[in-house]
Amino acid sequence: MTTHAQWIGVDVSKKMLDVFSPNLGSFRVANTAQGFEVLVTKIADIAVAGVVMEATGGYEQALLKSLTTHGINASIVNPARVRAFATGAGQLAKTDKIDAKILVHYAAFKKPVPTPLASTARAKLKEILAYRAQIVAEITARTAQLRHYESPDIVARADTAIATLKADKKILDAEIETLIKADADCERAYRILTSVPGAGTIVAATLITELPELGSLNRRQIASLAGLAPFPKESGQRKGYRAIRGGRAEVRIALFNAARVGVRFNPKLKAFADRLAAKSKPYKVIIVAAMRKLLTILNAMLKAQSTWQPA
Repeated sequence: MTTHAQWIGVDVSKKMLDVFSPNLGSFRVANTAQGFEVLVTKIADIAVAGVVMEATGGYEQALLKSLTTHGINASIVNPARVRAFATGAGQLAKTDKIDAKILVHYAAFKKPVPTPLASTARAKLKEILAYRAQIVAEITARTAQLRHYESPDIVARADTAIATLKADKKILDAEIETLIKADADCERAYRILTSVPGAGTIVAATLITELPELGSLNRRQIASLAGLAPFPKESGQRKGYRAIRGGRAEVRIALFNAARVGVRFNPKLKAFADRLAAKSKPYKVIIVAAMRKLLTILNAMLKAQSTWQPA
C-alpha cells in the first residue's frame, strides 16, 4: 500500500475502460456496472488523489456516477487540452494505454477539480437544451433556404415546417422553466443568474447544466473551465498578445449571447465595454472581455448566494 496519493487515468470508449495506475500499471475493464466494481476493487488499497478521464460524448457519465457514489473523486477533462499537453511533452503516439498514462501525468500537473455529479433534473435539462439547440439550428437553416424557393406551394410548405419547429421550441422553453422550478437547487441558481441583466432563461439553464462548478471555484479556475482564461501568445515582433481557446463550447456560446446583450443593457458591463472602446479595442476583444467579467460576476453571486445588485 502506498501513502502517496496518486492519480488514476482512464481512457473511456463505448465498451471498454483502459486504466493506468502508477502502482498497478495498465489494465482493462468493461465499461459496465460490473467493470466499475472491478476498477473500484483494484484501487481500493491505493491512496487515490482522483480518477481522471476525458469527455467522450457521454460514455464517461456512468463511470463518473459509480466512482462518485463510492466516494472517489473523479474529473472529466477536455480531450483537446490533454492532447495539447501530450504533444508538448513529445508524446505523439496515441493508443488507449498511452492515453490513460498521459491522463495521469496531465492530472498530476493540472490537478483538475472533481466533476460534480449531475442531479436527475440537471441531466434531463441537459438533454432538453441539446434538443432545443438542434431545433434552433434547423429553424435558422430552413429560414435561410426560403429565399431560394420560388414556387408558392414550396414556400408554403417551408413556412409550415418553420412554424411547427417554432411551436416545438416554445414548448421546450416552457418545459425548461418547469423543470428548473421543480428542483430546489436549480431554481435557486436560476433565480440568482437571471437577476443579472443579459442572462436569460437559456443562458441560465446552460450554465446550470454545463458549468455546475460555477460558484465553487475562484475566478481564474472558473475562467479556465469556460475557456476564457487568456494565455500569452507572442511571436517575433508581436508582444503583449494574449488569446483564449478550449473550454466548454456550450458555456462560451451562452456567455457570448449574454455579453452581447449585457454591453447594451447591463450598466456595469456597458460601462466596462465603453472603457475598452475608448481605448480603441476591437469589438471581438470587448465582447470576450465582457464574457469573462460576466462569468466572474455570476461566479461571485452564486458563491455568495446573492442576486444582482444594481450600482
